[in-house]
Amino acid sequence: MRFVVFAEDWASHPSSTQHLFAELAKNHEVHWVNSIGMRKPSFKINDLKRVFNKLKQLFSESNSATIETPEALHVYKLPVLPWHDNALVKRFNKWVYSQYFKNIDDEPVTYWLSVPTAEYLITKQKRDKLIYYCGDDFSALAGVDASLVAPFENSLIQNADLIYVISAFLMNKMPNHKTKMLSHGVSYDLFTSKSEIAPEISHLNGPIIGFYGSINAWLDIALLTALVAQRPSYQLVLVGDIVGPTAQLLQFKNVTHIPAIEHARLASFSTHWNVSVLPFVNNEQIRACDPLKLKEYLAAGKPIVATDFPAVKQYKTEIFIGKTHDQFINKIDEAVSLNTIERSTLKLSQQQLAKNHSWESKALKVQQDLFILNHAV
Repeated sequence: MRFVVFAEDWASHPSSTQHLFAELAKNHEVHWVNSIGMRKPSFKINDLKRVFNKLKQLFSESNSATIETPEALHVYKLPVLPWHDNALVKRFNKWVYSQYFKNIDDEPVTYWLSVPTAEYLITKQKRDKLIYYCGDDFSALAGVDASLVAPFENSLIQNADLIYVISAFLMNKMPNHKTKMLSHGVSYDLFTSKSEIAPEISHLNGPIIGFYGSINAWLDIALLTALVAQRPSYQLVLVGDIVGPTAQLLQFKNVTHIPAIEHARLASFSTHWNVSVLPFVNNEQIRACDPLKLKEYLAAGKPIVATDFPAVKQYKTEIFIGKTHDQFINKIDEAVSLNTIERSTLKLSQQQLAKNHSWESKALKVQQDLFILNHAV
């Protein structure tokens, strides 16, 4: 099969789409279009930085690779404009796209869209297939212009031949007859193989409570602040870029912040700290999500403590769930206090569960689904 994929920037952060196509590119031709954006930039400093970085990327030879680029995967950096609701901009962007993909339709194409605003760029032929991979509730996703995205997503939902979603919440928003569940997978071997402890945490004394990912508005900073204040013997480690206000939390001596690292290094943290945490707030975005790190945490085999949100409820025998701040902190105490046999039994159960969700198995499911779709009468 020949794929044209519209998603985030390749190698920016290892998303589910990147993991899937790292596998699919082993057997198929993949043309990956870096993010065309889902909001109009303002004159705020963060937006100006994003515009500058995007311009710099257009003229750079490569990205800093956080995930290996397969030989059959070709990355395109299109100089498109982010004002997708402007008629003139849309005409310009369609022209730009056509210049890069003049000869793409000499055989059937499977268009895979994780970014709904790309919907107007393509001209789908009868023999082509259009797949919408919905990994977020864009009406509630931080950093996305919901009013800009909505009409493109509605059109995409209507015209897609197949829709994949990552959660039951998103499944309920889609047409039942053409929607399938495709929950996140895991690089199983990476998180189950032995790795040396990361030097950034090797010196810490006391139980290490760890989180990696964007330190953003969806993290319950008040909860984490209460945790480190009430449990000064615990070391809280946060790995990831800071996007929200965290000054009050970071002032505690038992808090260590480490900027975002390469995906390949994550296991050197999560397989060596004592407890992995998912301390999310209760909002629409979290209710719709299936955190990529959840199955990675399971594969790492350390006790997991989470706040109460839908994605973790199906794993309630493998995860400690705290519905309130006090419950969450008490669950961490329970996790830290597990004896050797309890930890070993839990690890075995977690890793067996994660093994059934490898990225290889997810890619195989996609191949099977598309084979059936392409051969349907």
